[in-house]
Amino acid sequence: MSMKEAIQAEKARLQAALDAVTAPGATMSIFFPEGGSHRFEVDSFTVLRAMPQVDAQGNVVLWRYDLMFKEVGYDQGMQFVHLISDATAEQPHGQSMMLEDEHGNSYVANAIEPAIDPLEKKLFADWRGYRQAHAMMFERIDAQFLAEYTRMAEGGVG
Repeated sequence: MSMKEAIQAEKARLQAALDAVTAPGATMSIFFPEGGSHRFEVDSFTVLRAMPQVDAQGNVVLWRYDLMFKEVGYDQGMQFVHLISDATAEQPHGQSMMLEDEHGNSYVANAIEPAIDPLEKKLFADWRGYRQAHAMMFERIDAQFLAEYTRMAEGGVG
């Protein structure tokens, strides 16, 4: 397998894991190294880049990722779309993902539990209904954000 194929396979693996977390709806909390936190309702994640770290023998010892995540309501502007750069990822179980970025911020994304939190279930059902009703608008918005955040992740190359 070529390095390009390995990178594409790793991107696909992480994307599938993130999609499994967000499928029922997901929340994510970011915890800052200096203290404090912030909570988001997450629409989706997109794995923009997977970057292998290799040892002296050329073996991949760690993967780092650039990811875009969109909050519920991201059609209201760029302030609801975020780039997580140079992150490591760990999945303790199928309904959760833990990320740590280059600044030491820790992110914990968890699938909602509709039976436990009917208000979250309704929020995500309403949001997804809105997205479906405005599918053409979201197609355009999603393409714009993907292009912009990919450029940002690549450091403005291109």
